Amino acid sequence: MKRNRLDMTVLILGIACIGLLTVNRYILRPLWRSEVRTEMRQVKKDIRKDLKESKGEVKEASKEMKDELNGRRKESKLELKETQKEVKEEIKEVKNDLKEALELSY
Repeated sequence: MKRNRLDMTVLILGIACIGLLTVNRYILRPLWRSEVRTEMRQVKKDIRKDLKESKGEVKEASKEMKDELNGRRKESKLELKETQKEVKEEIKEVKNDLKEALELSY
């Protein structure tokens, strides 16, 4: 009698284990995988979104830097031209003074 009950208990537990394994394999695993997949998709979307935003920010920053550098370049070119004009005028004045001095010495 006890052995019969023990055999029945083991048989019921075995069937329950097989049932749980089946439920786990064919029902729960696909659910977990689909949840993981949806989470992964969301993470990928977030990463792509952040990447696009950061690329846009980098482009804007580089554009601002280029504009700033171009402005500085133009300013330095204007200053260089002004100094060149001043130097040319000084050279002309020195030439004229030298010519006057040489004409007076004859």
